[in-house]
Amino acid sequence: MNQILHIFKKDAGHHWPEILISLALLGISTRQELHPWQHGSALYSLRPTLSVLAGRYVTPVTIIFWAFLIIRVVQQESLVGDRQWWVTKPYEWWKLLAAKLLFIFIFISVPLFHVQLLILHQFGFPILPNLATLVLSQLALYFVLFLPALFLASLTKSFGQLLFTVGCILAAAAGLAWLASKTSSGDAKTPPAFVESFQTILMWGSFLVILAWQFARRRRLVSAAGLLVVLGVNSLIDVVVPDAKTMEKKYARVEARTSPAKIAITQPTEANGGRNISLPPDTTSEVRVNVPITVSGVASGTMVVVDIMRIAAGSAEDSKWSRGWEYQQVELWPEDQSKVLSYEMDRKEYQKIKTEPLNLHVELGLSEYHEVDARILPISPGKFVDDALGTCHVTSGPYSSIECLKPFKAPGFMATFEPQKSPCAVDERSGVIQEDVVSHAWGYTNHDTFPTPHYSPVADYSMWFKTVSLLTDGDSKPQQRNKTLIFCAGSEIRLARPELKRQVRIQLDVPNVRLEDFASTNDGE
Repeated sequence: MNQILHIFKKDAGHHWPEILISLALLGISTRQELHPWQHGSALYSLRPTLSVLAGRYVTPVTIIFWAFLIIRVVQQESLVGDRQWWVTKPYEWWKLLAAKLLFIFIFISVPLFHVQLLILHQFGFPILPNLATLVLSQLALYFVLFLPALFLASLTKSFGQLLFTVGCILAAAAGLAWLASKTSSGDAKTPPAFVESFQTILMWGSFLVILAWQFARRRRLVSAAGLLVVLGVNSLIDVVVPDAKTMEKKYARVEARTSPAKIAITQPTEANGGRNISLPPDTTSEVRVNVPITVSGVASGTMVVVDIMRIAAGSAEDSKWSRGWEYQQVELWPEDQSKVLSYEMDRKEYQKIKTEPLNLHVELGLSEYHEVDARILPISPGKFVDDALGTCHVTSGPYSSIECLKPFKAPGFMATFEPQKSPCAVDERSGVIQEDVVSHAWGYTNHDTFPTPHYSPVADYSMWFKTVSLLTDGDSKPQQRNKTLIFCAGSEIRLARPELKRQVRIQLDVPNVRLEDFASTNDGE
């Protein structure tokens, strides 16, 4: 224990300037976290340098500086080579590792923990019910931030070597991402749950084992080789384990007539008046295909989300092209009449078959949510508190929304606002008028038991209401003033908790169409 304290005192004395800078950044960041809805306006009036610190960048800068401090402390006794002066000292490897962890705990974790307690108390959230989650979030921070910094510092001799290593890792990651983008398997690839759990345990467990090995043996080549083996095994699992059927198993196939929403694909001639749609400029490798749909049959008190979409195209003779699943996240509410789904394909593939008549087979993965514990929430002036939403207020500006604060993660919600029943007065001299159609907002319920490693224990989220999509009359006259949603004291919102009822998959067939008629316009429609 004396040796651990000796190393700790030495590191604290040697790195006191970095410790002071870390605490100062933590103080500035805390000031902003305590005023999330002010955006640091008080500091903007001082000078440009402080205005940057008052903005959204101060927290990332603080976290990056913590990583820098950890690297500096670990590299004080470099674990690369055997000619360092500290090797001649009677240091035991586990005591050296314990001293570094004690430094991180005292000068990063403890101050951050007290700041998080202050933030919870300042916003009126109870401490004891959130204490266990707060400890778990600190543990998550160790794995996501502190462990990688420790790991890289143990494998590099100097800060320059570490920057070079990080650059190589980023370049390799960018190359792999580029290669992955060239495949035609879509972006909604999910391995089976047990495989994903095994890969996570393998990765983080290997980090811990290799880190301990490097402290004990100081064999950089062996440690680096072990890391490459683990990465290779993980990559091999991604290639070998089939994931093409994961979505099919998750979303059970049903007939379109039993779907929670009646969906039909609009023929291109109906959607664009019979004209061909021009492609965007030939500067990207992808072409976005927009698929307009009509919607009906969504039951009252229900909302359907189009989670994923897959398109296969074929002619009468043979299969011309197929594409994997792609994420959509398009909401379908009872009042919706039309929506547009978006799908990307490789430009070279598109150019080959764009003018050929094809039979499109469109598969959609749908999630059906029902309202639970529905109630009417009246909007109060200023800040108001709701048990489900947290502490909220209505934002000012041309487009109103509701901003809320909730410990650790935003809650799931289904909200409905009817502007016609709102008592809000609109200034006749302004350039906007109140919307006249129903609007909805939706938030996904996060069921993860392990918290994400956020700096602040309070989640700042917004309820953005979007008007339903109606079939428009092409001959209707344009509005003289813009329509917008306006909330005020006395407005009422129907609020409920979403409960997932079922996930299904349907197939829609569109015969004898050309892909170029579905290509997006230059204006990004």
